[in-house]
Formats: sequence, structure tokens, C-alpha cells
Amino acid sequence: MRRHGAWLATLCLGAYYAFSASRDLSLYDSGELALAAVQLGLGHPPGQPLHTLLGYALSQVTAGAPLLGVNLLSALPAALTLLPAARISEQLSAGVPERLRLAVPWLLLLFALHESLWEPATRVEVYTLATLLALSAIAHALPLLTEQCEPAELLRRTTRAALLLGLCACSNPVIAVAAGLALAPGLIAAAVRARAVIVTLGVAALGGVIGLLPYAYLPLVAARNDVMIWGGLSDWPSYVRYLTMRDYARNQTLGLYGWLEHAAAWGLWSVEHLLAPVLIIGLGGFFAARARLHFAVTLFVCASAVLVALIASNVGWNLEVPDYNGYMGVTYWLAAAGATALFVRCSWQQQRFACAAIALCLAAGFVSPPTPAARTRASDRLARTLAERVLEEAPQGAILVTFADYFAGTLFYLQEVEKKRPDVVVLAYGLTASSWHWRRLFALHPDVRPIDFSKRGNRLFRVRDWLKDNASRPILIELFGLARVLDLRVCEGGLYFRTGWLCDTPSARTPATAQLLSDQLALLGEGSPSAAGAIAEVTESLGSGLWRLGMPEAAHAMLMAGVPHTAWPAKVADTELLVSAQPLTDPPQRWARKVALGDPARNLFLAGAIVAGSGQAEAALSYVQAAASLHLPEAEQLLTKH
Repeated sequence: MRRHGAWLATLCLGAYYAFSASRDLSLYDSGELALAAVQLGLGHPPGQPLHTLLGYALSQVTAGAPLLGVNLLSALPAALTLLPAARISEQLSAGVPERLRLAVPWLLLLFALHESLWEPATRVEVYTLATLLALSAIAHALPLLTEQCEPAELLRRTTRAALLLGLCACSNPVIAVAAGLALAPGLIAAAVRARAVIVTLGVAALGGVIGLLPYAYLPLVAARNDVMIWGGLSDWPSYVRYLTMRDYARNQTLGLYGWLEHAAAWGLWSVEHLLAPVLIIGLGGFFAARARLHFAVTLFVCASAVLVALIASNVGWNLEVPDYNGYMGVTYWLAAAGATALFVRCSWQQQRFACAAIALCLAAGFVSPPTPAARTRASDRLARTLAERVLEEAPQGAILVTFADYFAGTLFYLQEVEKKRPDVVVLAYGLTASSWHWRRLFALHPDVRPIDFSKRGNRLFRVRDWLKDNASRPILIELFGLARVLDLRVCEGGLYFRTGWLCDTPSARTPATAQLLSDQLALLGEGSPSAAGAIAEVTESLGSGLWRLGMPEAAHAMLMAGVPHTAWPAKVADTELLVSAQPLTDPPQRWARKVALGDPARNLFLAGAIVAGSGQAEAALSYVQAAASLHLPEAEQLLTKH
């Protein structure tokens, strides 16, 4: 009966995840990962061969909708993780009557509705698959932490756990390492008790190596030249660089003080998002089982500490980045398993108040925004909508210089999988330091004048010289500031700025662009994490660029397109008077509050500055007040001074 309940809860959770998931491309790495899966190519380091292979298989069986299949590769493992979590909870609560453990899968289901677990389950990503495998390994190995461990059982369970962790590493190595380190003390102690240390280490190594076999995919796919192969794997040094993630080394140079500051910030964030109570209660559940399961507390603390240390070590730190929740999935599920085990024990001991408190904490997903009723990810086609508009606006044979991940990955997918606008050349500025990206570009567009790889210099000079060599082509660029640095003449366009000789002809696309972005914001709101931030980022970039071009009225409309109507100022400016506002001559200031993408409060502040420049002081104050209500430090300081 208990097993049937777990499967029924898993089915319900899977249905919810699947129906609330994206059916299309999403922000961050989703476009690139989807491209690798559908093409059978290779994504960013250190590679995700298991995710790629399974993604390809699912993309082939979803009735001509490959993106639906690749999105399901996040939703289905996320739901299935409830099963090993329930097994862990049952092992932690061993000795309690079975009838009291019937609530375990349903309490886990409540917690799985929390945004921190729902978000990575509803877009193309690798984290839920890795979390399922890591938690399955822990569930298999947990019985070995008891005193009653036979050598045969030790070897069998160790082999299975190592095999699962090897497969986990083929989706996300960091999560596999965290789970392995968490299990290591208990498994070594069990091996010592069974007097089988050498044999146990041997079968663990063998199981791990077998689990890593999907990495044989890398040399097989590296020989292909018809798909995207990140890193251009061609020799041993290129493999070493790729697998050791040297391209990301600059983002892992944080000092101890910075790490502690980030870890403390994560702790405060977990309190604000109602995760801290579950983490504390979950630790209590492991602590209560310590007499029977040795090293159970060590397992929970070690896994949590390693994963927090990982995310806190990033130099480019912002807790709005949804990938952090993906990495922390193992900790969240372990905490939920511990909390449900403690609930069962409290039920046995008839501690009703404690049971009610634990259940409320596990149900925090119903009040932590975006709540289940407010989630809009199933309608989220923002990445595709923006990329398709850029391709639509591009003249024949244009070069697009793109910067944001959600533009680059989506543009690659639309061109290479759906064959949209193959004449357009997409240059991802963030990848221009890598020769493989240039070689892929020239393979797709043999008519483009190539660059001389023998010339040394940073990517700025490389891109500038290459654009000059191809100046006969129309060039569109995402960022106004980047265009200026590249010595390009800039003018108004649509979602991208036009440059060079394109500026000799007028464009009237800005109002339509602002309306497009405003409509997307109204559709998605805060219900699809990061979508509102992406819209704010795009509108801030375009709005400040238009202001610098001496177009304050268009700039104001663009900036306000990225602000939800509920946050608009009480007194909206008369846009007819904005034509008298002075153009912005310097880039916007460095903002005190860091955000992952964009911030509508910044848009309000900049729009207020335009209004102030047009002589509408009272309306400008209303904009600043609206920005201050969103806790923008610059707006709060300005109001304090006045």
C-alpha cells in the first residue's frame, strides 16, 4: 500500500510538472542544451552526454515536437525523485508503524510544489536528471550505515550507488561529487566494520567507471562537422581544457571573505523563500535517526555544505540566477525526506502541534511566489518570440552581434534545427575568444570573410577587425555600448540597433518593439521566473540607447514597457513634452543593487530622469517614488536628500 501511494503521488507530481512546464525554448542555457540534444551535438563543458542522449531519444518520440520531449526530460526525472526521497524518509523513520508512513509521499509532494524545485523541473536543464540519480544513489547506500551490514550487501549496494553516481556525473559532475563526498564517510566506516575496505573501494571505482561510459560519446561526436560541437575537441589538450572547465576558471577566483559573504546571503535568501525551516527540520530528521544510521547527519551536512560552497564560490553572484536552485536540489530533497521522517515520528508520539508545524513548512510552496496558481511558464515563449523578431528584422545576409545567452542559444536553435533565416550570420560576442565558435560560423557561412587566427589580440580587436572586413554586410548589434566600443555608427532599430550604412535609411520599428515587450510582460508577469527580468533587461538596454541617440520619447516608452503596470507611478508623464528632454551623453551609472538580468525599478528611475529633463518635476518625483517602492537604493537616496 505504501509503495502504491508513492507511485500515485509521483504520478500526480509528474502531471503537474508536465502541464506547468515550458513547451518551448527558455532563458539561460536552455536553448543551447536543447540544440545539443536535438542535433546530437555537444554543449558547454564539461559535457552532459547522458542528458544529450536521453534528450535526443525523447525528442524523437514526441510527435514532431522535439522541444516538448526535451522539456519532459526535466519534468519526468523531477517527479521521479519523489520515489528515492520517500525511501530515504522511510529509512530515517524505521521502527514507526507502517500506517503512519502512508503520509510520507504526499508530504513530499507538497514540498515539491515549491518554486525552488518546480523551476528547474519546467525548462530544459540538466539538474533534475542529476538530482534523481544522486538521490537514488543515496537511497541505495543508506541501509549500509547501520550496524547490521553483511559484506555481500555492502558490495552490492556500493556498486549500485557508484554506478548511479557515475551516471549522475554524465549529467552534472558537481552534483555527483557532492553526493559522493556525503556518502563516503559512512561507506568507508561500513567497509571497515565488514573488513572489506579494499574490495569495497574497488567495486566503487568499477561501478563509477561503468557509470561514466556515456562520456565515450564525446570522442564519437567530436568527429562530426554538421552540428555544434562546443570546444572544438580535436586533441588531448582540447579534451583536458574542456573536461576541466578552464573556460569558467575566471568565475571561480573568489576569496574567503567573498565566499562567506555569499554563503550568508544564501542563508538569508533561504529564510525569505521559506526554505530555511524545512532545512532545519530536515536536519532534525537525520539527527533523530543517528543512533541507527551512523553518519546520517554527516551525510546531510556534507552534501549541503559542498553544494552551498559551490554556488557561493561564483564571482558572478546573484541569487536570482535559477541555476542555483538546480544545484541545491539534492539538499532540498534530503531536507524534505528528513522533515517527513520527523513528521512520522511526531505522529507516532502524538505530538500534534509539531506535526502541524512540519506540514505547514512542507506546504510553503503554496505561498512562496510564484505560487502554483500564478505560474505562467506553460505560456512562456519569450526566448523564441524575441529571437524570431530579431531574425525577422534582419536584412538579407545580415550579421547579428548578440550578447545575452537567451538570444544566442535560441538563435542557434532556430537556425540550425528549424532552418530559419540561414542567411543571417549570428556572432555570439561572449564566445568570440573561442576559435571553435568562429570555425562553426565559417562552416555555416562559407561566403563570409574569415579571420586570421595567427594574429594575436583580445576578442574586442578581433571582432572589430572582422566586422570591418565584412562591412558590406548589414550589421545589427544587441548592445548600444558594445557598438560604440567596436567603432560602429549606431542608430535606432528594432530589438537590435542598426549600424553603419543601415543608418542612412529611417526605421519605424521602435513602437512595435515596445508593444511586443509590454505584451510579453503582461502575459507572463512574475509567473515564469527570469522572464520579467529578461524583459526589464532588454527594455533598459534599448531605452538607454535610444535616449543616448536623442530620442527621449521613444526611450521613455521602451523603458516603461519593461515595468509592470501595477508598479507604474501615480502620475505618468505627458510624453508629448519629452521631446524637449536632453539626450543622455554618458552611460547609465553602475547600479548599487545587482540583479541577474534586469530590474524594472531601474527602468522607472531612468524614465523619471527623462521626465525630469523635460521639465515635468512633479511627474518625475512620482517615478522616483515608484522606483523607491521597489527598494531601488538610488531612488531611496534621492528621496532622502530631498
